Amino acid sequence: MRRLGFAAVLLALLGVLTAGLLEALVRVFDPQILQQDVPDLWVQDPAISWKHTVNARVVANTGDRDVEICTDAEGDRVDCDSPPLRNCPKRILVVGDSYVEALAVPFEETVWRRIEADTGACTSVAGVSGYRLSQYLASARERLGAPGADFDLVILAFYTGNDMTDDAETLPPAQDVQRRPWRLLPAGLSAEALYDWFYPLNAWLESRSHAYVALRFAIRRIRDPGDAGLYGVSRGLRRSQLTRKFLEETARGVRLVAEAAHQHGARILVVVIPERTQVVDPQGARILRAMPALEGDIDMDLTSREFVPRLAAIAEIDRLVDLLPILRANTDPANWGERDGHFSPLGHARFYDAIREPVRALLSSD
Repeated sequence: MRRLGFAAVLLALLGVLTAGLLEALVRVFDPQILQQDVPDLWVQDPAISWKHTVNARVVANTGDRDVEICTDAEGDRVDCDSPPLRNCPKRILVVGDSYVEALAVPFEETVWRRIEADTGACTSVAGVSGYRLSQYLASARERLGAPGADFDLVILAFYTGNDMTDDAETLPPAQDVQRRPWRLLPAGLSAEALYDWFYPLNAWLESRSHAYVALRFAIRRIRDPGDAGLYGVSRGLRRSQLTRKFLEETARGVRLVAEAAHQHGARILVVVIPERTQVVDPQGARILRAMPALEGDIDMDLTSREFVPRLAAIAEIDRLVDLLPILRANTDPANWGERDGHFSPLGHARFYDAIREPVRALLSSD
């Protein structure tokens, strides 16, 4: 028994020394950018499930760079160092998810700051990570109907990767974002229970260990040879899953947002944001090499062909911009982060170029 105990201690020491050596080697020869979760940026909310904490100031890192994130008294993202614009001739409300929130991009480099500089309009950047179409709708209705609200334009940023829905109005339950309690043992053996159990350790390691970040990124690349992303091939790329029910209900949800804008005297611009893989792999060759069983089901133009025309037929939408053909005309992987799958600062510049004219036109119209 004593020998077994000694062997266990020796193995533990060797494991610690090996991990320490590996960490040192990675820090010297291949230093990583350490991610930093910011759970204090969000708070549970019974009316919309979760929302931004008001007057927050945190430093986030989603895998590419440290970015200081600040919110105002409404919970909208703002510049941390510049005072808010005053006496603006026009006001814009932006609703959407993490593509609007843009945690990987300094605020001064976002499309929203560029629009402010170009038009002089005050922009309320109300995008929140993880939001779905029902939350876009609830957020738009709440903000447009608030006392003193007087928006001239609503911009709805719709991401085809996860915004397609068969229920445009039901909100998810209230929940925390990037916050899980430490547990000695998982609450169960389901995938969700195991994910919640490992989440705090993963976040701790991501923010401290270069070796762990390098290893995890290498494993992700091996496990995702088709470049489909963390969640696999989305509904918007599969003929078998993007059914008429999803197309019609999603279009209905967007129409409800447009109706809310018009009811409160605002115009609306809808921007359809494609998945990165649709742009850099327009034939789906990488996905099909990795998942040949999806031959005949994958269609990289499916949303532009089946969904965008449904939006174009909605009379309440004043302008519609599909970013897929625009980004394909300048296919540069640098438009997205290296490890964060959202738009990079360069991608935000492309985003701005695509919507600058429609924004100007809508703001100048009566």
